[in-house]
Amino acid sequence: MQLPSRILSCVLSLGVLPLLSAQDGDTLHLERYVVTGVPAEQSVNPLTRDSSTVVGDARNILDTPRAVSAITEALLNERGIHGVKEFVVYSPGGYATASYGLATTPNLRGDTAETYLNGQRRSYNLYGFLPSWNGIEAVDIVRGPGSAVFGAGFFSGGYVNYVTKQPKFSGPETNVTARLGTWVPHGGPSYLNASVQIDHTAPVSEKLAYRVSYEGKGGDTFYKENGVKDDRQDIYFALTWKPDSRRTFQFNAQWEWQNWPEILGVNRPNQDLIDHGIYYTGTSEDLPSGPGPIRVTGTVTIPWDASLFAIGDYSNSNAGHAQLISTFEFSPAFKVVNRTFAETIRRHRYNQSEYAEWVWQDTAENRTEAHVKFDLLGRPQSAIVGATVRYEHRKSYTNYFNEYLYNFDVTDPSRVFNQAAQYPNSYFPGFIGPDGYQFFPNAYDVPETVVSALWNPALFWQHDVALTDQLSLLVGLREDWFFARARDPYEAETGIPYRDSATVASFSHNVNLLWRPSALTSFYATYQRIRAANGNVTGGGIILNTPDGQINRDDFRNLSELAEVGAKFSLLENKLFTGASWFNQTRSKVSLGGKKNNIVVRGLELEAVYQPHARLNATFNATFQDGHYLDSRPFQMGGRDIYAAYLVGQGPGGKGTSTGTYAPFGNQVPNGDWPLLGFSKVLLNGSVRYRLENGFGAGANAQWSSRQAGNLDDQWHIPAQYVLNASLFYEAKRWSLNVDFLNVTQQRNWYHNGDAFSGSILVFQEQPFRVEGYVKLRF
Repeated sequence: MQLPSRILSCVLSLGVLPLLSAQDGDTLHLERYVVTGVPAEQSVNPLTRDSSTVVGDARNILDTPRAVSAITEALLNERGIHGVKEFVVYSPGGYATASYGLATTPNLRGDTAETYLNGQRRSYNLYGFLPSWNGIEAVDIVRGPGSAVFGAGFFSGGYVNYVTKQPKFSGPETNVTARLGTWVPHGGPSYLNASVQIDHTAPVSEKLAYRVSYEGKGGDTFYKENGVKDDRQDIYFALTWKPDSRRTFQFNAQWEWQNWPEILGVNRPNQDLIDHGIYYTGTSEDLPSGPGPIRVTGTVTIPWDASLFAIGDYSNSNAGHAQLISTFEFSPAFKVVNRTFAETIRRHRYNQSEYAEWVWQDTAENRTEAHVKFDLLGRPQSAIVGATVRYEHRKSYTNYFNEYLYNFDVTDPSRVFNQAAQYPNSYFPGFIGPDGYQFFPNAYDVPETVVSALWNPALFWQHDVALTDQLSLLVGLREDWFFARARDPYEAETGIPYRDSATVASFSHNVNLLWRPSALTSFYATYQRIRAANGNVTGGGIILNTPDGQINRDDFRNLSELAEVGAKFSLLENKLFTGASWFNQTRSKVSLGGKKNNIVVRGLELEAVYQPHARLNATFNATFQDGHYLDSRPFQMGGRDIYAAYLVGQGPGGKGTSTGTYAPFGNQVPNGDWPLLGFSKVLLNGSVRYRLENGFGAGANAQWSSRQAGNLDDQWHIPAQYVLNASLFYEAKRWSLNVDFLNVTQQRNWYHNGDAFSGSILVFQEQPFRVEGYVKLRF
């Protein structure tokens, strides 16, 4: 295969750049800022932490020409963050949808975010398993897709980079964190769900240190009446070896098991349900063509813990990874970094409402980067040149062929919602697959049933030049090659040949301009065109398209185009960080069934972090945005009209229109600029924490979101809503105690599921006021 000429410069740079006039000084590196009176380990201010996971080299946030929010180790620990919904409120443009009750990854700028680990992209995890916090000590939230060094994954709204816990050479240290459960005074059941985390680090010698962290969790949940469990076992290990001043080897590995399922939430969303908690009871008739319209029997106030998760539903996930980062510093002006990452995932899930998935995901990636600093034409320059090889093997069996969801009454006291047993006349049998469960072939328009393999080599070149002492230009180029093959595992059973292979190349680039008029101020402009791959939503396997079973070559050229300008400031002697960014971003969005649509989002983002001393800190961010689909026809399960699911004169407001039949997959919208669903045009988040000199303290955080459209025709919506949380704590030298008061004002808030596919079918409730707590011991 002949390399495109535009990439030859990348290859040549590997050999040429080290030979140029290298300088002994770090010409473009800015030391992290220091806040007097605040030790680094107690700082929540992003100014005190450098990051190499935005453009590839270690930079302070003022030197980074992208919109990024940094959650430091102190902020992570102080706020007790251990979930997606908890950390995403510390970034503008970020929010977490219900995602069938399984918030595995946040949304950024109107689309799903990718997940990285120390700068390497993890396996596809939308609707997968909950991310572990057992091995995490910091988080970078980058709004917009990855740079030329990292490339883009399946999702290009942005990405979350998890920074793993590092061993400490300062001496032995052990931290134990224990949680007991949740007390719910009104509105639902209290429950016992105990967890313990034991985190230990120590040096072996001056050159070698290790860290090991174990977390175990088990017990009931708020949805215990439906049989929902939350059990986990998790072990993390890290090793840092510095044989000399020029070489560093950082290794981490983790294995985790969990059984947290898709809770699904409440079906039949409508405005009476959202505004007044009124649920229309009754079930559908079992017709040969499928479940018929809902025959309403009455109304009830929906219980807080109502869920379509049925007693006997099943979920199980095992995930393991290993990563080695090797750094070789040949001189102050030249170093090589190699990152190797491998991950294996096994997920099983079965919901009696008729959704099942058995997924195997194996991923391996190796990236080598040459970091060079030199002078050219009298100006300091730096470059990152390198290559990546990534391999993904996916095997997934999926069944949603008989899934309707609207036909069940979520208030049924049996708490069993079994499609096969309750609707035998309309049940279409599948093919026997793993563990004796039924699944459906790719050839039956279920692209999530597939066996696929993907090789993705890439070359990249990123060049940073100081045009003046205050103005610098960063240019990144990347060429990706995709060698893909896929087949339907049920070819023999169906007799339909359904397989294909494809070779595709795609080019991406970014241009960033950074102006530093002073040491405490920066302004930047970014333009980026990134090509991303497209995979199915059950593990990211290659999609074979209906009806010919072919791979669409454009699935590897999904364009994300970003224009962004921003400003960042360090104020009040580095005690206050503020930032603002304006952006316009277009990209592709994928849903269940392989449906792909284009979206555009534009807006203004503001953020601030204030910490005058170690005992007081506050955060605030605001998002003002607008977004919609572009000339697209998103598919909605249940169709575009929620009233068509009810018999004439029945249902919400007596608006039912069915005369006895119902086609839940028909009556879809035509092409158009439809609204994004579960998308607020205004998001406001704030938090504050204060500790007295005697160790006692209090904190509070609040989130406010504006109106959200429920389905494409806006037949129902989630109004503007807020949630207020508070905490009381005590901190001593060797131990601390924290008590959280969540949803203090008992708001009956709702979460959209996050996509058009389920917009007419599902919605999720916020839990009522509840009290949780944890204790930490330090040795």
